[in-house]
Amino acid sequence: MGKLYDDCVRIQQHIEANNLDVFTTRGALALKCGFLITLIKPDDPDDPGRIQALEAAAREVLGIELR
Repeated sequence: MGKLYDDCVRIQQHIEANNLDVFTTRGALALKCGFLITLIKPDDPDDPGRIQALEAAAREVLGIELR
């Protein structure tokens, strides 16, 4: 498992732990980063551009740092 997948898991856990609306939150993240976090699989390669986009989206939408 790579950083991209691990970050997606951390976001999922944050959504669940804070009782956020799953569809609204994932949709907002997808609009910001350009992909659906639920489509990232453990064997997907780490892409620095996608990781950076996901980190920025998490910071903007959720107010969390993934680094």
